[in-house]
Amino acid sequence: MLIAILLAALQAGSASAAVQQAQERVRKDLNAWFKAQGPARQKAREQARAAVGELIDFDTLAKSTLGRKWNDLSSKDRVRYTEALRGAMEANYLAKMRQGKTEDVDKIKSEVLGEEKQGDNTLVKTQVKSGEDTAAIDYVMSREKRGWRAVDVLTEGVSLAETYRDQVTKLMAKKNFEAVIAALEKKRKALEAEPQ
Repeated sequence: MLIAILLAALQAGSASAAVQQAQERVRKDLNAWFKAQGPARQKAREQARAAVGELIDFDTLAKSTLGRKWNDLSSKDRVRYTEALRGAMEANYLAKMRQGKTEDVDKIKSEVLGEEKQGDNTLVKTQVKSGEDTAAIDYVMSREKRGWRAVDVLTEGVSLAETYRDQVTKLMAKKNFEAVIAALEKKRKALEAEPQ
């Protein structure tokens, strides 16, 4: 009975199936990243980032994190902000998926626990296990022309969109837009620092 329920939840084209496929691809690419040497290592990281980009709708997240300030930006600055946010969020997502491990990515298991409707969106609940450590990573999925895309990611119940919105709002109040771009780029670089 449980197997039938899980199979139904992971039907082709479902939000759960989209999350499962993306997690599997990210894990495969992370594994390649950790095992690769030289230029192949950078290529593997870029492939992992591309997998994250196929899952997460960064345009929607960018608008969400800026709120009303989005309308005040020029189209050029909107692109700059979206790309900076995307870089930081992709690096953050990959860091969460690898759970601080620098090898044995095959031992990191992600499991889709189920999905539930939330208004126009669908919440896909997952659990990532690495050894004795577990983390709940849930995806707020929206069905778009290109298929299912995540418009928010919740780690242990904490919204990635809300976290970034709070940080961006505080920084914009104290400094300016350029400081926000610089902070996002600094965060990406710190998260992407090669593990020792």
